[in-house]
Amino acid sequence: MKKQVRIVLISLFTLLNFSFAIGQQIEIRGSVSDQQSKETLAGVTISVQGTQQGTQTDERGNFSIFSGPNAQLLFSHVGYTSQLINVSNRTSIHIVLQAAETIDEVLIVGYGEQRRRISTQSVSTINESAFKNLPMQSPQQLLQGQAAGVNMINSSGVLGSEAQITVRGGSSISGGGRPLYVIDGVPLNVNGSSYSQAQGSSTNINPLLNIPANDIESFTVLKDASAIAIYGSRGSNGVILITTKRGNRTSKPRIQADFYQGISRPTALDDMMNASEFIDYRTKYLEANNLDVPTYPTTSFDWLDAIVRTGKVKNTNLSASGGNESQLFYLGGNYTQEDGFTIGNDMEKLSGRFNFEQQLSDKVKVGVNYNVSHVDMNRIGLENNTYAPITAAYLQIPYITPYDENGQFINTGFVANVLAITETGINKTVVNRSTGNAFIAWDIFKGLTAKSDWGVDRASFDSKYRSMELLSPGGYAYRNLNTDNKWLTTNTLNYSTTFGQDHNFSALLGQSFETSTLTQIIAESQGFVSDDLPNVGSGATPISAGESIYDWALYSLFARANYNYQEKYLFEASVRRDGSSRFGANKRYGTFYALAGGWILSNEKFFNKDNDYLQFLKLSASYGTAGNDNIGYYPYIGTFQGGQDYMGEPGISPSQVPNNNLGWEETAQLDIGISAKLFRVLDLQLNYYNKHTSELLLNVPYPYTTGFTSASQNVGTMRNRGFEVSLTSQNIAREHFSWTINFNIGFNKNTVLSLPTNEDEYGRNFIAGSTYQRAIEGHSRNSFYLIRYAGINPESGDAEWLDKDGNYTISPTAEDRVIVGKGDPTFQGGITNTLRYKNFDFSAFFNFTVGNNIYFEGYNFSDNIISGSYNKSQRLNDYHQNPGDIAYAPALNSVTVNSFHQHSSKLLFNGSYLRLKMVTLGYSLPQSWLQKSKVFQSARIYALGQNLWVLKDRNLEGDPEISANGASNGIIGQSFFAIPQAKSFTIGINLGL
Repeated sequence: MKKQVRIVLISLFTLLNFSFAIGQQIEIRGSVSDQQSKETLAGVTISVQGTQQGTQTDERGNFSIFSGPNAQLLFSHVGYTSQLINVSNRTSIHIVLQAAETIDEVLIVGYGEQRRRISTQSVSTINESAFKNLPMQSPQQLLQGQAAGVNMINSSGVLGSEAQITVRGGSSISGGGRPLYVIDGVPLNVNGSSYSQAQGSSTNINPLLNIPANDIESFTVLKDASAIAIYGSRGSNGVILITTKRGNRTSKPRIQADFYQGISRPTALDDMMNASEFIDYRTKYLEANNLDVPTYPTTSFDWLDAIVRTGKVKNTNLSASGGNESQLFYLGGNYTQEDGFTIGNDMEKLSGRFNFEQQLSDKVKVGVNYNVSHVDMNRIGLENNTYAPITAAYLQIPYITPYDENGQFINTGFVANVLAITETGINKTVVNRSTGNAFIAWDIFKGLTAKSDWGVDRASFDSKYRSMELLSPGGYAYRNLNTDNKWLTTNTLNYSTTFGQDHNFSALLGQSFETSTLTQIIAESQGFVSDDLPNVGSGATPISAGESIYDWALYSLFARANYNYQEKYLFEASVRRDGSSRFGANKRYGTFYALAGGWILSNEKFFNKDNDYLQFLKLSASYGTAGNDNIGYYPYIGTFQGGQDYMGEPGISPSQVPNNNLGWEETAQLDIGISAKLFRVLDLQLNYYNKHTSELLLNVPYPYTTGFTSASQNVGTMRNRGFEVSLTSQNIAREHFSWTINFNIGFNKNTVLSLPTNEDEYGRNFIAGSTYQRAIEGHSRNSFYLIRYAGINPESGDAEWLDKDGNYTISPTAEDRVIVGKGDPTFQGGITNTLRYKNFDFSAFFNFTVGNNIYFEGYNFSDNIISGSYNKSQRLNDYHQNPGDIAYAPALNSVTVNSFHQHSSKLLFNGSYLRLKMVTLGYSLPQSWLQKSKVFQSARIYALGQNLWVLKDRNLEGDPEISANGASNGIIGQSFFAIPQAKSFTIGINLGL
């Protein structure tokens, strides 16, 4: 009996020990480092498989976590290949992570994430590693040359100007041409970003001006139908998703401080005549034509030198991030002060961001992402007006001075005294913007998550202009306030499951509603008692005052489903139905969809992964539709205009044709892609696409007998076809040295297929974008339509052109115009070389564009031989004097001097270029030094140069990277003395505390 009791007690004791061992938790300490650099990694996530337990490495790469002695730990970090490690009773673990292959990274897609390996979408991602520590004033700069199929042109060197971005060619002619920007799930408003600038042209303010680049974690460009269809009505021009930083689960907050300052100068300026050269040239011209020569002043002034200065920029960015197992946070602040290289153009920016997530329980998570900013800009005329500094400096006669004999400013007449404007006047714009969202997510049960998201985008653009007595007799003032306030809500259900081990399925179901109100208030007056009174209300004579309010709303339902079998056969389908208040009752709702499939051949049994040539291969294809409704607010409503005189009584008159059948502009797209891993070091992506846009939103001319000039209709078709290549090559990956190349190139051909009846001289329908550029059936939507210039006849000294039949003539007419080029490039792209040697890093980024033309409209003035009202280009000194001369300009007594400057292909240039866009050299202080300081966790100093060198057409004197009118669809590559890009040099330091 005692023996039996003893056996039972021993058995119970053993069982208790076994149970205790199973539930026992041990503390595991360790570190994580990078395989190549050997440096420790902060922010690496360590989670215990099958539990809610987790942590992250601290700023020195160390971690501590409790788990069972036989548990498995998953180590994961953005940009690195995850590792699953068995604890095996160890209390100390040191892990080395390897940089992840591009094909295995996680993609941000519409309303979710996908692994690139099993994604069927065509997506370009620019991660923080590509732009970390770079001093970027505009987030769009991070896109230039970095994503295949994305063409970005910096439209002007004016601070705060909007860049022109097209994704896979332009999908619209008169509708909105911008891609849709979505920041942390909030689609941005862009309607209030265009405002009327007094005494100057309208200018588009960059819609991302208020987002500091330091706050951005990644850009994702959605390009094909499978990717953009989930955004339905606004996806036809591409979608750019911006994800901001979230923080990490370190043991204590990480503080980052970034400082930089730099200088800038213009990349290219035209050579104009000085006073003596102008007088000499003008005298020779008058004498050659037997005209009286006046007595010229002896004064001289270099206007261009006076308005160009050395630009300066200073930037300070501070951030704190961190968290624990239940929360994440990121807090960032940015202050920038910049003076452009043109007088009167400066900008001050202040912004703050707060991102926060809190795990309320195992099932519920809440969060908020919020950015608030204030931008104060002193503005200048953009181009093509005599109040713009660059334009005025080029055109002002060089013997005219800005001051009288007493040193006081004078009124210089039609070409304004831009120094006086800058010194005495006010031209200011203040932008206040707050953008953000709050959300709650609920894990209903395993695999099913519900999320509700509420977003806001509140923006105000307040511009003020004041011209003093000297320049505007009586004084003049103007005020324009635009406020654009958006509210939106999005509700989604996400479900994912695996069944039968080989079948993986996920689905998304969502609903969203957004509404926005744009208010525009304008007031102007004149007649001021004193220049000391700056406000509009101080003017004795009101000129105009008005207020306009516009509302817009969009209601949407959407769904997406993904399925894959053994991660070999991939399928995706999405659908979205949108209702837009911009359209009439008959066509208000539109349905957009996409179907996609993929095949990962490298997962098949017959595929040999051990070869040295091909390690991964995926084929994919998609087809679907997206829309465009960006055509204003009420284009379908029959409206009336007040303030009309009817037989001496006040009345109204019709101003817009009603059209309840006005509906969606729709783009259907086919995409075929190949993704591959070659030679163990090359990640390759190839994509072919064919986009077909129908039901174009166009203003169709009406017969004058109807009382209307035009009305919006759905008419016309257009096509974009192209091919894209993206390549990442890890050439060298050694302990102390690495070399990586990122290359992309995108080819695109735009063709207008049909347009409403409006025939040119050749019987082709067209729509004019400008006097010199138009969309023409059978050709590009940005075709240059001009008389062909043939040059100077060496014997006669006359300028010659070609008539429409190709015959030489000295007196062409408008009927001799033909298609001579196009504004959109044949292909564009970029290449980045990144090298690291021990603690040094070096990066050189080139971007290029080929096959486009640029039209310098300003040459119509600077090459005007006969006018004595404007200064002239140095080019005119090269004029024909003797038979046989090869000259730029005709003989001064030629009959063609009157027409030499006319609009023709003489003003059109090859816009192809290769530019060293950015070069960076940095040095990171060794960890051994930093540990001794006991303050800094990381420190890097660097020097950076931008726009340092360009290879361009030898006949092109200006900057090839230019385009007027910001995001205009119909005008690309056209300039009227637009301010060139800045050549800048910057030094900075990044500190981690």
